[in-house]
Amino acid sequence: MRSDLFPDPLSHASVDECGPPALTRGERVLLWLLRQWVTARVLGQEPGERLSREAGALISPRVAAAFILMMTTIEGQVRRPLCVAAPGRQGYAEDEQRLVTACGICPASPEIAGRLLESLVIAPESVIVTARFLNMALAQEALTLPVRFEEPEYARTKRPTLH
Repeated sequence: MRSDLFPDPLSHASVDECGPPALTRGERVLLWLLRQWVTARVLGQEPGERLSREAGALISPRVAAAFILMMTTIEGQVRRPLCVAAPGRQGYAEDEQRLVTACGICPASPEIAGRLLESLVIAPESVIVTARFLNMALAQEALTLPVRFEEPEYARTKRPTLH
């Protein structure tokens, strides 16, 4: 993908503009981080370095480190390329939904989180461990992820989703 078709979200979309309107701040942060990671890859940058610097300053160094750990774990065993929406897009792709939902429910139900991740990674268990760490880091920054099993009514009418 050409970098001119995938603008840098640091200058085009803030955390609060990321994703559907019904998401919590924690979900938006997680979605923004994921899109930052993918954008860095598309632009040929090192995503860990970029997020450590940018997300560490914007959100917190702990959240940035936890997210980098989770994404490094995912990339080490990914089954296929992840499908991620463009940085400023209001909606979100199925893989984004799976990751955000798995991070939110992994403390309450690691089994369900594993099922959400098994189509994305070879060994979901290792990703669940890092997702729990990320969940805790977000919670310590008052960015708690909800445990969601259903989409709000307005979204169900558009198309079925996992989140």
